[in-house]
Amino acid sequence: MPRLFDLLSENTKKDLVKVNRKLGKSAGKPSRNKGPAVTGHGEKTQQAKEIIPAEFVAFDVETTGLDFKNDRIIEIGAVKFKHGEITEEFTSFINPGIPIPSVITDLTGIVESDLAAAPAFARIADELLSFIGTLPLCGHQIEFDTTFLKEEFKRLGKSALENDVIDTALLSRILLDPHGRFSLKYVCNVLDIKLDNAHRALHDARASGEVALRLIPKIAQLPQTVRQTIAACSPASLFKTMVIKTLSGSRPEIVFTIEGEKTRARISSTDEFNPVDAKIIESMFSKGVGGLSSVISSYTPRESQIKMALTVTDALNTRGLLIAEAGTGTGKSLAYLIPAAQWAVENSTRVIVSTYTRNLQDQLVSRDLPIVSQLTGGSLNYSVLKGRSNYLCLFRFRELLRGRTGNLSPRERFAVLPLVVWAASSQTGDIEEQNQFNPRWFSKIWKFISAEHHECGRRKCPFYQSCFFHKARNRALGSHVVVINHALFFSDLCSGASFLGPVGTIIFDEAHHLESSGHRFLRVELDTNRINLFAEIVNNLTQHTGSRQEEKQVYECGRELRSLLKQFRKCGAAFLGRLVLWARETAQATAEYQIAYSEATFSELQESTAFFNKVVELTEKLSVLREIIKGLSEGDKFEQLALEAQACSEQASQLKADFLYLTSALTEDHVFWAEGNVIKGWAKLCGVPLDVGSLLSDMWERCDGAAVFTSATLSIAGSFEYFKRTTGLARHEARTVSEIFKSPFGAHQSIAGAIRSAPDVDTPGYSAYVAQVIVDLHVAFSRNILVLFTANSLLSAVYQLLRGNTLVDKGNLLAQGVSGSRQIILDEFRKSSRMILLGTDSFWEGIDVPGEACEMVIIPRLPFPVPTHPLTQAIARRVEEKEGDSFFSYSIPEAVIRFRQGCGRLIRTSTDRGALLVLDNRIVNRGYGKQFVRSVNTVFRVFEDLPDVVDSVKAFFDSDGCADGKSDITYVPMEEI
Repeated sequence: MPRLFDLLSENTKKDLVKVNRKLGKSAGKPSRNKGPAVTGHGEKTQQAKEIIPAEFVAFDVETTGLDFKNDRIIEIGAVKFKHGEITEEFTSFINPGIPIPSVITDLTGIVESDLAAAPAFARIADELLSFIGTLPLCGHQIEFDTTFLKEEFKRLGKSALENDVIDTALLSRILLDPHGRFSLKYVCNVLDIKLDNAHRALHDARASGEVALRLIPKIAQLPQTVRQTIAACSPASLFKTMVIKTLSGSRPEIVFTIEGEKTRARISSTDEFNPVDAKIIESMFSKGVGGLSSVISSYTPRESQIKMALTVTDALNTRGLLIAEAGTGTGKSLAYLIPAAQWAVENSTRVIVSTYTRNLQDQLVSRDLPIVSQLTGGSLNYSVLKGRSNYLCLFRFRELLRGRTGNLSPRERFAVLPLVVWAASSQTGDIEEQNQFNPRWFSKIWKFISAEHHECGRRKCPFYQSCFFHKARNRALGSHVVVINHALFFSDLCSGASFLGPVGTIIFDEAHHLESSGHRFLRVELDTNRINLFAEIVNNLTQHTGSRQEEKQVYECGRELRSLLKQFRKCGAAFLGRLVLWARETAQATAEYQIAYSEATFSELQESTAFFNKVVELTEKLSVLREIIKGLSEGDKFEQLALEAQACSEQASQLKADFLYLTSALTEDHVFWAEGNVIKGWAKLCGVPLDVGSLLSDMWERCDGAAVFTSATLSIAGSFEYFKRTTGLARHEARTVSEIFKSPFGAHQSIAGAIRSAPDVDTPGYSAYVAQVIVDLHVAFSRNILVLFTANSLLSAVYQLLRGNTLVDKGNLLAQGVSGSRQIILDEFRKSSRMILLGTDSFWEGIDVPGEACEMVIIPRLPFPVPTHPLTQAIARRVEEKEGDSFFSYSIPEAVIRFRQGCGRLIRTSTDRGALLVLDNRIVNRGYGKQFVRSVNTVFRVFEDLPDVVDSVKAFFDSDGCADGKSDITYVPMEEI
């Protein structure tokens, strides 16, 4: 059952529906049975035996939803463990008195008829209390279960449970592989514990008890310093007691033992360089000794890969600008990495490689660059570098654990415990390398402990030698190839003040995202989260000044800050609340909204003026405090306080500048809008430069090396003009070379087309048509189907229709936002057959589902940009002024690139075969449809109706896949190695 415990409150919403299971059904009456003995736990050390509670109750509930105030329990399972053995069980359905949502039925298999004769909770409450007694309660995300249980007892006027708890989810996050997942089902698989009927109360209760028995002994296996730290900072709990018992008398204390590393010799850019011999590069891609074939046994030369490598080599040697579109399967990463590495090593210089996604970044560093390093005889140094906010700051983390930063709730304190284990073993401190703690869900905590530069003590920091961020920087300074992402490019390198120095040679992979990345990462935002986080940081400062009563000026200034801070919070809430009211009045917004605004919008808004005045007062008072601390005679004693004051002062100044920028809305060629949700009461102001291309053009002017832009989708009908315009390359035609390196995959591998008789996409009932097409293809072909939507509303409507169709087993239906996280859905899709996966944005690209895992792709609607978003509208107006019709000069090119990415999900290897079906009839009925048709790497057919589709696709799959012109090269793409 989904829970609400630390990190998982949002994840459970995503994980709510997986697959419908044919579950065994419990009796309507509660039952108490003597349970089977549990064996097979192996010999335990005496210490491990001592920390396992002699007796506890493993517990689980199934409910009608996640809201303990309004939802109800529908099933209870409790299992009593004594000395590692099951001694007794309690289980019962519960009649909730309210309907069971279909999503819960899909998840658990429990239907209304199961509960019709079941007792109300009041009838089993006393028996359940008697069963539990005062024993510790154990469960997976146990807070969810106990919260529902306490609420039920509260309704009956009974006192709340005070039992100790054992949370196996917390144990899993601390004691299992940090790269894994932590659902009960996944944990049971890792520990080889039987769990046949997941999401049924008694089965989950048994399994969580078994997990506890397996994991608790592992606490003693943690490093001593880790256990000392966890014991020192854990909230009072049974878990804390168990950890302390393993210390053998050692004192709980915060102890970090992170080693430093040897600094690499620095590499810098150069004005003089030796050109790379193209023959050497060509030989590396041949079958000869010393090339890729000597490193990859299954490697077969590919003409398009060799051509691309030679073209990249020429760009490096001439310091040119190269646009290289490389079709799927070209092997583009090695085609640019090998010549880039050779050029960097020979010239003792640096090459930057920038990607859009983390997945590609990880692939380059963990798989491709090690291969390239072997080809250079091990002389290649490479590293990955991210922005400061990605790295854990050991000093700030220690301060948080000591209770000197923030006011953390017990839930938040439990949430950070897995980071103690991870920090002790991590080589990078990059928060993205683990999934025990999600910085988006706990943004306040991460803001306190990330390596933001505002409070960095640099060489004065006690952790300087082991600082994760500075180690990453040092590795980058000594690397021939540094892999970054587009975000860091815009935030650091593009500024011209990067610690790496002037940008020399740079390669952009996933370059089709370059302009949109600029719009994303150059955006200035102001919302409730930012205001609250800033207030928290200032509040920490005032608490620290409050402990400095011996310095009267510091103490008094801190008191004045506290008073100002209260006013700041109040004015900030009033301003954002007024924004929500403005949205309702201006656009009759009833839910989510995005509304453009101008310089006149806030000019007479009292709440805006009041908030700005408080920001100014706070900024000035922080500046005063900073100067007071600087002037103290014993400055060393106040060094950390000075850093905090400096950080707060800098952030206040930035907040002031950003507020002026956003509310004035005067900056030319920038667009400003407000977005939020009227129902939830949140609001955000956004501002961003429109013309990213001009900023980039200046960058290429300053760039004293080559710049390579590559992706599978850069051209529109064979033309690169749109890409050149949006990335500023149109002004550098003399230096720019453009080339398409075709995919080695053949047209014979797929069948593609659209249905002429399909209804218009805006026709009422279009969702029913889409659902019927999916059903007919699902019935006709026992193959996995990926359906790519452009809007959540259509996906949701189709999902509801499919789950109500008797021809579709709900166990074969996956939907983004319903069936789990993106990775969970993909894993289920890959390993199962006859699956239907409904996905939106993140499924159009960046997923690799080769072979039988994905043999049909359906696109219900062409992916045009959302026409109502203020940024889209502003770009369209600007294009109208400079290029003419924005639909043809902006909307269609953007849609074609997106469309090509979606089509690329179908054929991933040389042995793949599949069918692509476009349901949007505009592709065949409108003139501009030809641009989409030309982008498909096969013959595009026009089917008369759905039976025609079924017959044609059946004939395709029944054929042997041979076609004229089929290559006889045995191709093994890099993705398979």
